Amino acid sequence: MKMRDIDELLADLGGDGADPRLANIDAAVLAGMGQRRAQGAARRTLVLTSVMALGIGFVASFSAPQSARAVPSFALNAVPSSAPSSLLMGGR
Repeated sequence: MKMRDIDELLADLGGDGADPRLANIDAAVLAGMGQRRAQGAARRTLVLTSVMALGIGFVASFSAPQSARAVPSFALNAVPSSAPSSLLMGGR
């Protein structure tokens, strides 16, 4: 292909005008940019609330009382006091 052929092809392309599908491309691009911006804002909000929740949980863990009371445990095979069999037997 010679340089003259390329010049003629470019001149023909210049005379044809733009593709009609390109007329609405700017609206589509701007809509996509707006959607990306909204997604970024939602992501930042999610990260901010996650960090705040972690911080509040961390602070709350240090402000909790340090003493602990042992609760008497029950045997796994013991009958609960509110079970029908123990109520009917009268606490034997």
